[in-house]
Amino acid sequence: RDIFFTISSNVISATEMVKVKEIAEYMKKYPNSTVEVTGYADRGTGNPTINAKYAHSRALAVEKALEAEGISASRINESSMGDKVQPYDEPTMNRVAICIVK
Repeated sequence: RDIFFTISSNVISATEMVKVKEIAEYMKKYPNSTVEVTGYADRGTGNPTINAKYAHSRALAVEKALEAEGISASRINESSMGDKVQPYDEPTMNRVAICIVK
């Protein structure tokens, strides 16, 4: 699932929080599952230093939200790519934390 953020923000909106809850419910159903949470920032705004901070803080926000939903920190692997990697062609979509459950 992709958790999208607005520009210059690491706050999870109510709409995106629904996705976090879906991930948590899935992980509760499959207690051996883990999740990779990777934060990103769009290259078109800010600078590499600022974007690295936003990408990291977005991944951490999703990690903390999953923990608040009852998922153990030991099941969450958090990382960030800053603006070095742009997973989407649309710049605004790169303000994202991508979650892959395994």
